[in-house]
Amino acid sequence: MSSEAKYWIGRNGQKFGPYSETNVRQWIGEGRFDPETLAWRDGMATWLPLAQVFPDLTPAAPPPFSAPAAPPANFFSGDPSDASERRRADLPAPPSMHWGVLLLLVMVTFGLFGLIWPFVQSSWVRKVDPRSRATLLLGLAFGSFVLGYGLVIAGAAPRGQSASGTAMLGSLLMLAYFVLFIAAYFSMAGSLERNFSRGNPTVRIGGITLFFFNMYYLQGQLRWLARWKETGRNAPPPPKGVFYLLWAFPFGLAILAAIAIPSYQGYVVRAQVSEAFSVARGAQTAVAEYYARHGDLPKDNADAGIGAADSLMGRYVSAVDVDAGKLVIHFDSPQATATLRDKVLVLEPHRDGQGQLQWSCDSPETTIRPQYLPVRCRP
Repeated sequence: MSSEAKYWIGRNGQKFGPYSETNVRQWIGEGRFDPETLAWRDGMATWLPLAQVFPDLTPAAPPPFSAPAAPPANFFSGDPSDASERRRADLPAPPSMHWGVLLLLVMVTFGLFGLIWPFVQSSWVRKVDPRSRATLLLGLAFGSFVLGYGLVIAGAAPRGQSASGTAMLGSLLMLAYFVLFIAAYFSMAGSLERNFSRGNPTVRIGGITLFFFNMYYLQGQLRWLARWKETGRNAPPPPKGVFYLLWAFPFGLAILAAIAIPSYQGYVVRAQVSEAFSVARGAQTAVAEYYARHGDLPKDNADAGIGAADSLMGRYVSAVDVDAGKLVIHFDSPQATATLRDKVLVLEPHRDGQGQLQWSCDSPETTIRPQYLPVRCRP
């Protein structure tokens, strides 16, 4: 057995050490430890009496025990021999709110609850890892956000002008908020992984999931630890994939919306364009009658014998102008969609082989985009 081995001594419900094998053997010889004193070193499956650890030594009658200095009082000693029940008893009660309830509270409070809960999480982590700096990082993060937001508002430039230096500084501080906030959650995750890296339970936190779902993912871990403290069960494992499934739903809706909304908008525009043909039907008849009587095309609405241009209108069509026989249909109505507003559709008359007028709607003077025109009207 190597003389470099380090031993922990258990006595009166406490543990002391680590001590070298030389010291332990010396104290056995001096009678400071009796044969039933428990000992443990790295590689041993469990604590054993000294009589079994060092069967070659016979201790003298023990004088009053004077214990060396105890190790620092810390729940996470890093000693894998810690009994699960002892660890459960010593673990401060984690905040056990379900991550789904947390999400709901953040939504109904318009994000206000999400400003408070990270500090609840970081305060608990600090109880189990006094070295944690997550609370400080969160404080700096939210301070940067408030200051940065104020600077952005104060330095906002009028429309058309470049942003001021104050606004740019505010933007940088808001970026710093994001960096510090994420750093705080990785700090908390690191504390949990270090302090639950050996023994039961073992905490493993995925970095990508933590980056995207920080507060909710960590809360799933804390609720899992709370359940272990209450019941001793660590199955099922803490949630992870459910966050991707949950967030896949709005992403899926966004993709569907990106496909459906343009299609619906195109349908609305085409439906409004179709009104032009019904509104212009009377003007087409008047132009055709003028041509039949005079063998020529009317110059304007008065020649065609129809009312003023703005008297020929519909819900979306604001006017129909006769211009040397052509019909210029205007979409200036407030009800017309923004895509059509201030646009025109031009219908041109053409003589067929029998001398009759036929109308085409593919004039280059039309300012409506081709995809919104009937197929026969597209160039």
